[in-house]
Amino acid sequence: MTPAAAAPKPRRRRRWSFVLVALLLGCTLAAVLIEIAFRLFWTLPPGFADFQQAGMYVATPDRDTALQPGYRGTLQIGDTGVVTQVAINALGLRGDEVGDKRAGERRVLMVGDSLVFGYGVEAGQALPARVQDELRRRGLDATVGNGGVPSYGSRHAVAHLARLDAPFAADAFVVCGFLGNDASDDASPERTVYAGLLLQGPMARLVHTSWRTRLALRSRAALWLETWIFTNRREWSPLAQLVPDPAEVERLAGMPQGGQEHAGLFLDAVDERRTFAPGAPPVLPRVLAALRESLQRAKELAGARPLWFVILPTVWQVDADRRAERLRELGFAPDEFPPGLAQQRWAAVARDLGLTVLDATPILAAEPDHAGLFIQDGGHFSMRGNEVVGRWLAGELAARLQ
Repeated sequence: MTPAAAAPKPRRRRRWSFVLVALLLGCTLAAVLIEIAFRLFWTLPPGFADFQQAGMYVATPDRDTALQPGYRGTLQIGDTGVVTQVAINALGLRGDEVGDKRAGERRVLMVGDSLVFGYGVEAGQALPARVQDELRRRGLDATVGNGGVPSYGSRHAVAHLARLDAPFAADAFVVCGFLGNDASDDASPERTVYAGLLLQGPMARLVHTSWRTRLALRSRAALWLETWIFTNRREWSPLAQLVPDPAEVERLAGMPQGGQEHAGLFLDAVDERRTFAPGAPPVLPRVLAALRESLQRAKELAGARPLWFVILPTVWQVDADRRAERLRELGFAPDEFPPGLAQQRWAAVARDLGLTVLDATPILAAEPDHAGLFIQDGGHFSMRGNEVVGRWLAGELAARLQ
């Protein structure tokens, strides 16, 4: 056979190469179209509400989580249909840029969880902004930084205070403790950030070990598939293959579960040695020890600068009738959980460390319409609730900021 007779073979190879490239492009296009279709037409289940916050979180060098500087997005509040705007400035604070510090300006850094962040309201209606407005109305050149981050407990909030102190150039600090879920958040499992999403517990571990989990967090089509698998063929799901983390089990041992932790009402238990699981160690001593450790660190970070510890309640700590009704629904006897014990215990920890304690419960309880102070979930302040607490809190802070 002459060399000329073998010439057609390269053309067949080129034809096969063209077919493979066409198939690859076709599959890619099909995958893109499927993904677009799922994003347009598949409604995420209520349990996946946190996906609306994709991109809002960032991992920190100290292995914590914070808000992504420069993030812009919207946040839908539960199933209410209310949508708020979220803008995170260059320091990682919710709200406008603060710029360079002015001569005579006093800067107050406020840290805490979603109550400080302002879940349910716009940034200008959140507690830090309300305090700032009232301080300025009183003639103080004050800037109040919104260091609130949803899902924080006291230890996370104080770690955030440490990260923000120097960049914000703080002159004073307000650490807000939320009765609703700070105790459970302080005992929360491992957390991490992937694709801008805050992940906790099993998901935080899975994202490091399972490519399927990572794909599902980035693709709506893959998420739908994993949801179907978990619902119908649970044994095929990566979640079903997880072994409990011993450290997580130890942190949560004895903590109320199955809704009994609702609104932190268990913190009012008369019996300080009470546990909510047979054979588990007492809960309240661990909760108070975690708070003490957090506030001790905050005190050390503040040094000679003013530091306030502010206790924020839910509607169930404010409204006596709703409280008693909710305790019964949870299977608790109201007389075994008298109102105010949690506030007294938290305040005692802070005062023992020499800190100034401010409890917003009496201020809110004195208002005529308790329900109107909170959004629909009963835990987060409404626009009016933030206004009431902000006006009162600014009055408490003003004297020491002169």
